[in-house]
Amino acid sequence: MQSKLSNLFRVLTLTVGLGFLSFLSQGQESLLKGRVVDAATKKGVEDANVMVQNTTLGVTTAADGTFTLNSPKGAVLVVSSIGYEQQLVTASSDFLNIALNAASLQLQDVVVTALGITSKKRALGYSVQEVKGDAMTQARETNLVNALAGRVAGVNIVNGSNSIGGSSKIVIRGETSLAGNNQPLFVVDGIPISNAVSSARNVDYGNAAGEINPDDIETISVLKGPTAAALYGSRASNGVVLITTKKGKANQGIGVSFNSTASMEKVMLLPTYQNSYGQGTGGAYHIGDGGRSWGPPLDGRDMKVPVNTEYPPTNGEIVKWVPYPNNVKEFYETGHTLTNNIAIAGGNDKGTFRVSYTNLKQTGLVPNTDQKRDNVSVNAGYKFTDKLSINTTVNYIETNSKNRTVIGYGNQSPVYTWIWEGRQVRTDKMRDYWFKGYEGTKPFTYNYKFNDNPYFGAYENLNGLKKTRLIGNVSLNYQFTPELSLMLRTGLDQSNERHDTRRAVGTNSYQQGMYSLDKIMFQERNSDLLLSYEKELSSDWNIRVSAGGNQMRQTQESFTNTAGQLSIPGLYNLGNSAIPLVGSQYDSKYAINSLYGYGQVVYKNAIFLDVTARNDWSSSLPSAHNSYFYPSVSLSGVFSDFLHLPANSALSYGKVRLSWARVGNDTRPYRLRNVYGYSTAWSTYQTVSEPSSIANADLLPEMLDTYELGTELHFFKNRLGIDFTYYNTISKNQIINLAIDPTTGYTSHSVNAGKIQSHGFEVMLNITPVKTRSFQWDFNLNWSANRAFVKELADGLDTYQLPSTQLSNQARVGGRMGDMYGSTYKRDPDGNIIYLNGIPQDDPTQKLLGNYNPDWTAGISNSFNYKGIIASFLFDWRYGGAFYPYMYTRGNEAGQLIESLEGRENGIVGKGVMLANGKYVPNDVKVTAETYWGAYFNGEAGTFDGTWLKLREVKIGYAIPKKWLKRSPIKDISILLVGRNLALWTKVPQTDPDTSAMSGDAVVPGSENMSLPSSRSFGFNLNFKF
Repeated sequence: MQSKLSNLFRVLTLTVGLGFLSFLSQGQESLLKGRVVDAATKKGVEDANVMVQNTTLGVTTAADGTFTLNSPKGAVLVVSSIGYEQQLVTASSDFLNIALNAASLQLQDVVVTALGITSKKRALGYSVQEVKGDAMTQARETNLVNALAGRVAGVNIVNGSNSIGGSSKIVIRGETSLAGNNQPLFVVDGIPISNAVSSARNVDYGNAAGEINPDDIETISVLKGPTAAALYGSRASNGVVLITTKKGKANQGIGVSFNSTASMEKVMLLPTYQNSYGQGTGGAYHIGDGGRSWGPPLDGRDMKVPVNTEYPPTNGEIVKWVPYPNNVKEFYETGHTLTNNIAIAGGNDKGTFRVSYTNLKQTGLVPNTDQKRDNVSVNAGYKFTDKLSINTTVNYIETNSKNRTVIGYGNQSPVYTWIWEGRQVRTDKMRDYWFKGYEGTKPFTYNYKFNDNPYFGAYENLNGLKKTRLIGNVSLNYQFTPELSLMLRTGLDQSNERHDTRRAVGTNSYQQGMYSLDKIMFQERNSDLLLSYEKELSSDWNIRVSAGGNQMRQTQESFTNTAGQLSIPGLYNLGNSAIPLVGSQYDSKYAINSLYGYGQVVYKNAIFLDVTARNDWSSSLPSAHNSYFYPSVSLSGVFSDFLHLPANSALSYGKVRLSWARVGNDTRPYRLRNVYGYSTAWSTYQTVSEPSSIANADLLPEMLDTYELGTELHFFKNRLGIDFTYYNTISKNQIINLAIDPTTGYTSHSVNAGKIQSHGFEVMLNITPVKTRSFQWDFNLNWSANRAFVKELADGLDTYQLPSTQLSNQARVGGRMGDMYGSTYKRDPDGNIIYLNGIPQDDPTQKLLGNYNPDWTAGISNSFNYKGIIASFLFDWRYGGAFYPYMYTRGNEAGQLIESLEGRENGIVGKGVMLANGKYVPNDVKVTAETYWGAYFNGEAGTFDGTWLKLREVKIGYAIPKKWLKRSPIKDISILLVGRNLALWTKVPQTDPDTSAMSGDAVVPGSENMSLPSSRSFGFNLNFKF
């Protein structure tokens, strides 16, 4: 492995060196200079491509449109730029003035598609949406996935735990798999990378794609449907997110850019607590009582409470029994995030390079939590000849956290802890968290029998992370002829992750302390070959054909060792274990070999027929059935080209598209046969066990067939644009575990069964209501709706359990993916709740309470530009769906939240009926508020309409006009005030529904499980280039 990395760095060093040295030797050809301008405005056109025809020799223009190129006189230059018509110019003099005419935007838009192939957007037979990297580098998210929220139609981003460096889940066009995580494949510069969620012991260490640095991203292309992603075969069932990184530009000289964002994060939403009653039960409080706030009124009476000078607490100290309303608010701190990026880039007609360094420093809302991340990116290319070139990209990422907080329901979680601390608890008393004379062994807290002091947890019970990651690739390109080319590419994604988990002596769950060390290694190597041929057959007909193959090798290794008790308090080393160490180890290998092909026939640059095919041979499938074929076909036509539209026509551009594809979803490694498991040693004997599930040697991959149709229309000289898509997907051969009779010695076995149908609509609307010389207003709307139905499961099975937390997420035949089931109230024939002894009664049968998927989602953005003054805002809207806030239900059971004040003085008579003499009569039994709220909540009472609208992003700033900077070395400079997640509108009580729960490594939408409060951020961004 070390030798492979060394070879990669040697190639990188060689390529960067050649790219840089190319500035020192410009060759012997004559020097040609010129300027490319807009034919209408006479302003220079930046980043226009100037290429010598039928060669790879070329440059891009500078900010003022100028260029310098080594080219023989008389050569034919191909000059092009997005938004302009292409021109052919003969190099007849030493200086050329070239004026480009504006063209329809749709004629020139170029997007990155599967395998890194670039295509004109008008030629695509499927929906692809692109996000520019610059849109994510001003009002920043530290997790790249979150930056896509509200920007792409059909893409649903689910926030995870809200913890620093925490995970997020991305789902494209709904859920189609019962066994998989339904997340797309991420690809960086043609190389697939991991987006695995890392978690351990209720600590969220983040999803891997979130580490990618936005400053290094040129574009993100979202391939939404299987047709767009079919060339990725068995890994493309959930769509693909293609990330293209920034590169140096030819003929730009050496330029330096700097981008800095500083922000502070504050809690956006905390529950509204009651401050009338203190800790205790039954209206009384005694030292040692639990943390429920059903104690005496907080009326200023004298009360004995624990004090950190007395252990064990018996007499305490006498204090005034008054509320401390801001105790939870005072616990959470103001987080700070500082991100600085500096990049050096350059290039000429022989080579290009870009070197970038980004430093992220972040502190969290929870005290003593942090994240530091360093990203180094190198991208270089060199042309050895007009035919042979080499390109390489390396991204190195190092992430360190001294501490990340525990999440979820448990006494190590600060959110859980505060639910069980009385409303009279003072945070200044909690900060001094050791009992005097027992420092290092006995932590102080009010609810000392059950909870850990949240400050003790933050400063002593640490969850450290150190992770290094290398993503890189090297590609060789050879142009045999102007029509025929070959690309060879190999790439690597490798990470090494270490978790240090420390539990101090005195922790409620680990009275003797604990130390655990996790080490996780992941490596994936991909090697590609792609032979491409493009030919203009006549003035009307063009063809484009590609064929190639891919080899993927994936290795994972994980090792965990735990010292369950410490001999010496405060010494965190596996050698300090007071009992035998408990270890576990997991290794896996996974391989796919593939062949693929792509063909396109073009008629009059208006009708496009595309066909792709891929065959995968997977190591995770039976050797006799490990070969699967994944085809796709699409047909699209720009019908407006055939209408001969008059100059004053309202319609500017019209296109229709239709496509079909089949893709797969592989099973995980080692599902074909049973393998041994290892458990905690018994005395001096190791324990080896057989798994409880029976493997299946005949498993098949999941298969997805989908068709998509859509149209794209533009009106009023492209001032109004509409893109509409309908899709329908059938997913078969679901890989599921079926329960079996436990008398067999097993609990389940793996089978292929089930069918899911997913269909939906997407609409994208782009409007420029105002466009003058000095002012422009752009409005963008993306809207989508999806429904996924369970059509079949296995014979005799009508319900399948999915990852869940408080409610049960189930796939039932005839139901939808995302349906949530739970307990409801018993009701009489008229629908009234039935009470017994004043308590509402639960129906033992689980019933459908809602679906965590929204009815529809929308992103609404507006941007304004007036003489360099910039303003924009983005709304993220999720309508419908259901949400279960566990904080709300448990908080009221504990008597902490304001809703629990009802009935404190006079008791509660629940609204419903009771059975008397064989008849239902109105309930008239009064119970205490403590009794009522302790029994009131079930799934039905705790599930709410999950609709929310969030002001996702705001930017206001000023870009200094370039003409003011002509005599300055600075080319561009802008400064903005930025904000993220500034406002929330929802009917969900006490909780931000834009969050989720964690179940192992799964992000579970539709509920929260004591998640940290979400935050809003304010800051500024400074960007300049010279």
